Amino acid sequence: MKCYVVVFKESATKEEIEDYINRVQESGGKIKYDYSDLMKAMAVYVPHVSVQSFTNDPIVDSMEPDGVATTQD
Repeated sequence: MKCYVVVFKESATKEEIEDYINRVQESGGKIKYDYSDLMKAMAVYVPHVSVQSFTNDPIVDSMEPDGVATTQD
């Protein structure tokens, strides 16, 4: 499984995000990190076959592969 950073739309409710988390776990995925103290986002591991479904969820603003970010070349 690959890890993705999911950013939810500002309009996403707590209940909708909890439902999203439940669906990730039901698909065999897991939550790596919850960024809710900073923003409506989390890092999740999801099975490859489920990526498109979770990306296209109406409460998702963006879903990108997790990785290392640097400030220098």
